[in-house]
Formats: sequence, structure tokens, C-alpha cells
Amino acid sequence: MIRARRVLAGAASAALLLTLAACGGPAEPAAPQLRLRATAEQWRQDEVARQLGIALHNDGDKPVWVSRLEPDLPSFEGEAPVDTPALLPPNGLRVDVTVPYGTGGCVTAAEASYVTVVARAEGDTRTQRVRLALPHPNKLLDKLLADDCAAETVRRSVALRFGDWTDLGADGVRGSLIVERTAAATVGVAQLHSFDGNVMYRLAYRRATPLAEVTAAAPVATLPVTVTPLRCDLHAFAEVKKPFEFPVRISLDGGKQLYTTVPVDEDDKKALDTMLRRNCGVPPAGS
Repeated sequence: MIRARRVLAGAASAALLLTLAACGGPAEPAAPQLRLRATAEQWRQDEVARQLGIALHNDGDKPVWVSRLEPDLPSFEGEAPVDTPALLPPNGLRVDVTVPYGTGGCVTAAEASYVTVVARAEGDTRTQRVRLALPHPNKLLDKLLADDCAAETVRRSVALRFGDWTDLGADGVRGSLIVERTAAATVGVAQLHSFDGNVMYRLAYRRATPLAEVTAAAPVATLPVTVTPLRCDLHAFAEVKKPFEFPVRISLDGGKQLYTTVPVDEDDKKALDTMLRRNCGVPPAGS
């Protein structure tokens, strides 16, 4: 009798194993739900590198590991994913991951935008792809679009560059801002309304309204400028994020003033930085 029971039990076990095998084995527990959300920020250092700080928030009760972040910004071209080992603490705490956002076009407002994160709950080996919507409408993305559109609109009509530099010793360096109408320009008149220095450099030039003007008949204008140090403290040297950004505002055919910056090449940077460090008594870069 006992032997018969053992035989029946063995048969039942074998039948169960055959059934599980036929069904692919016991079902694996579902991966834990990841309660994540994202917002877009931009700090001063991000502006220089044309990056967005994607602030990731973990609203769950367990830490989450993020290994990759992929931006999906339909109004920008050239955005790029980043691989990053980021640990998101639980209970809504945030961690910022910076990503390149590319270049925006001339549209009124940014389309709805997203980021996809590759992540896993701590203690789980399985990763998940989670698509997160950024807040929409988005004032930051709208601003970045407007800035890029203004710069592109100016570039189509006007080329900006610095002329040759002359070292004046203790009096700084003398150069010029050259404004030139492009061959593709369709506007009649382009006017330069403002030309600003930055936290490190002071600009001195003749004041006029406008500062410079170019037309089809007079396609090139030159604004002489002298550059001297504005600050010499070591804290400024260490913390400055945009040492060579020189903002300008330009109008086309009397329209609104558009913001852009003057391109600065390596020769410009060398002339300016050499003067600044010498006149401030700061050692050359890298020494």
C-alpha cells in the first residue's frame, strides 16, 4: 500500500514537471514598477556646453539605478543620448543628468518633448526602458528655441567677426568688430544696437545710434574697440563660465532687436587672454 502511494506521488510529480516544462516553467515575477518623472533645467555651465540638465525624480520607495538617458526633443536637431551611472534616491529626491540638446529651429514653441531612461530598481538585475514626458508647454525649451532662431536669422543676413588685435600694453588691446552683410542677405538694412563685454572684459568704443549699419550699397561696417580687464580677482578666473562671450543685438529692416554673440576664434582668445593675464598679474593658462 505504501509502495503504491509512493508510485502515485512520483507519477503526480512527474506530471507536474512535464506540465511546467510544457508551459515554459514558472512565470518570472513582474519587474518592480519604476515611479520616475523628469524636468528640464539649465545652469550657467550647461549654457556654455549647450546642454540641458535633465532632473530625474524617483517617487518610489526604493533606490533606482539609471544607466542611460535618451532625449527626444522634436524641435531640436542633434540631441544625443548619454550613458551615465546615476543612483536616484527614493521619495522624490532628484539627480541631474546633462545631455546635449542640439540646435533649435525657427518655430513658435517647442513641441512636446520626452526622455527615455534605462533603469532598474536596486536589487533587481533587470533593466527597464521608461519614457518620461517633460512638462509641456516648456518655457525653457521655448527660450532656447527663440535664442537659436534669433542667432540663425542674424547669421543669414550678417557675419560678425573681430579684426586684428594690437597690443597696447597696460592699456589693453585694440581691435575692431566687423559687421558684414552676407551674400545671401535679403534684408535692406541691418543695424548693430548693442555690443557688450562680460565678467572679465570691459569694452570701450564710440557711442552712436546705431553703433553700425550695413546695406547692399555699404555691406561692411567696422566698429573700433579697446578691450581692458574688468576683473582681476582669482575667484573670477576660476569661476567664469563664458570668458569669451560678447553679446550683440541686431535689427533687420527696423524689426525687433535680435540677440546673438560674436564668434571668437583661437587667435582672438589668445590675444584677449594674454592681455588679461599679463595686466592682471595672473600666470599664463596651464602654468
